[in-house]
Amino acid sequence: MEDSASEFEMPSDDEAMSGQQSDGDGDNEMIIEPPEARKMPYVIMTRDEIGDRQRRCIKHASDLLDVSQADAFVLLRENTWDLARLQEAWFNHEDKTRQRCGLGSASSSASAPSAATGGHASGVQQSCPICMTQRDALFSLDCGHGFCAECWSGYLHSQVDDGKAAVQARCPQHKCGRTVPVSFFEKYCDQVRWQKYQEWYLFSFVDDNPSVKWCTNPGGCKNAIELQGVDPPEIRCSCAFVWCWPCGEEAHRPADCKTVHQWNIKNSAESENISWIRANTKKCPKCHKPIEKNQGCNHMVCSKAGGCGFEFCWQCLGDWSTHGTSTGGYYQCNIYDKQAKEGKHHEEEKTRMQAKHALDRYIFFFERFMEHDRAMKLTVKEEAELEKQVPQLHDDYNFDVTELHFLYEALRQVRSCRLGLKWSYVYGYYLEEGKDSGSEKNLFEYLQRNLEEKNDLLHEMLEKELQIFLKREKDPGEESLPKEVVQKQFMEFRSKVTNFTNVTQKFLTQILQDLGSEEKLTQTRTTLSSGSHS
Repeated sequence: MEDSASEFEMPSDDEAMSGQQSDGDGDNEMIIEPPEARKMPYVIMTRDEIGDRQRRCIKHASDLLDVSQADAFVLLRENTWDLARLQEAWFNHEDKTRQRCGLGSASSSASAPSAATGGHASGVQQSCPICMTQRDALFSLDCGHGFCAECWSGYLHSQVDDGKAAVQARCPQHKCGRTVPVSFFEKYCDQVRWQKYQEWYLFSFVDDNPSVKWCTNPGGCKNAIELQGVDPPEIRCSCAFVWCWPCGEEAHRPADCKTVHQWNIKNSAESENISWIRANTKKCPKCHKPIEKNQGCNHMVCSKAGGCGFEFCWQCLGDWSTHGTSTGGYYQCNIYDKQAKEGKHHEEEKTRMQAKHALDRYIFFFERFMEHDRAMKLTVKEEAELEKQVPQLHDDYNFDVTELHFLYEALRQVRSCRLGLKWSYVYGYYLEEGKDSGSEKNLFEYLQRNLEEKNDLLHEMLEKELQIFLKREKDPGEESLPKEVVQKQFMEFRSKVTNFTNVTQKFLTQILQDLGSEEKLTQTRTTLSSGSHS
């Protein structure tokens, strides 16, 4: 196999652009380069490509260090698949590196090649140290610790059953650090466990490699991403899921990873239940269990199921037996009014109102967060529908397929904006109030509002105006419009959508780059201020 990474490299910018230069004059072409089409500092690998990449790394290390490929795998895995790190350690102190990685010394490895082919069998009948049974043959690694074939099978089966740590299995002898090679698993494991081991073996290239991560699509994706440069803020997998490289969560700019972590905890923890209890309940004066007022009157009964059955007034929390028409009846409480004037319930009400305000604010941001999440997921379904609509437009009006690519770009831009808007509400929720944050908050709301307005208009064009061309039907007896007229109308629609795609892309870029950067915020404020005075 050719030892080259060319199959994983993205085409150069010149090559990519050359593919966009069609035979036509291109006068009416308005091409937007999608973000996913630009060269990224990472490579997306399928399962087969992961295996190919792993084999090339192992072969390279094997040739460089003059060791077997089985030993090269162990050395690379123990050095997090970093060949430069392994090379430095190996040539500085080979024996020490061998010992740390669980390999025998160079001399022992050379004198015991059978360890790589299934073990060295002794010719004299001996007792197996594990099952204590006399055996005609014991099989050992180059460490010399021999065991019978049945015990090797049982031991390696248990290692595979325990999980992916099987690739780190050591000799069964107590305190022996010799790593069990791949060949032993192949020889002594049954078919099911051998296949499972091969899976752990492959996964090691991703799980033990800080430069490679699995795609974190919650819907399931078997692709892996290999980083080939500085950490990118976002990974756009071929499965269409976009995620954050540092934290593995869905791409969340303008919110940072710490803010997203706080938001996820807030959405899943008991803290919000406690906030709701504080805002909407009061404690029973007798048993102190939280009680929710679900009817109109002030007569409350603490449920006997989990409570104490005590009857009390919702307003003043006094015993209901002391209440009647003289105290205001079921819907008024003169006792509470008197106590309120004396300030007895001030702190309690203040705490409850603060909790209610905090809860209402959280609900406001959470609902908008979810609205954009639902709209973003809707674009995935709409893109699947678009796959069917494009051939229809081609057949009905003879539009070239390349002339319809702008529809995909616009819809993907809508999706990117929905994602950014979704997490902008998380950014806004944690935006500090007070201090000098007023101008930042105003700018944030301005940028967010502009992006929402432009993105909603673009989304509406794709949902409604496009349908005019898809459902264009003539009445009986009415002549259909000439194709030239329809094509002209469609090109006007195309120009309009392309322009709006550019506008939304500009606003999205601005909100993602400016928020959280005081220097850029200052520049944006200055630009907006000068624009308002011109």
